[in-house]
Amino acid sequence: MRNSIKLALTAPLALAISACGDNTKVDEQATGGDIVAPANINVPTEFPAVAVDARSSVNFAGTYDQRMADGRTRSITLNADDTYNARDENGVETTGTYNWYSDNSRILIGTGANKQVYAIADGAIYKLADENTPTTGDMTADQAYFRSATAVMPN
Repeated sequence: MRNSIKLALTAPLALAISACGDNTKVDEQATGGDIVAPANINVPTEFPAVAVDARSSVNFAGTYDQRMADGRTRSITLNADDTYNARDENGVETTGTYNWYSDNSRILIGTGANKQVYAIADGAIYKLADENTPTTGDMTADQAYFRSATAVMPN
């Protein structure tokens, strides 16, 4: 009889103690160890400032991607020898050379109607409306191409 009384008294205590335990291992097993944020959470994007004299102060050579709202991607690869390779959202590629503006913070790709001006930041480039667009102030996602995770060796 004494054993049944002990058992009756210790069972609720054991349940209470186990409810206060660490659930980390159970959570990791249930999620595979990775915690995935719900898709509806807005994650702020940082837009680095355009660098002063980016030509000498930023490691700009590399590939920059811009993801469009429909999921397609544009990319621009800037090489240290002032050549570039651009791929639009339809996969059409263009190559050529780019020229630095005198402020060494902007580059010009193309000529005439195909002229595109980009401002250089650390880890990003921004497409500007034209060479008179200020490089200070807030940049937007529509302007931004961010450095790709794929490493590109400078030429």
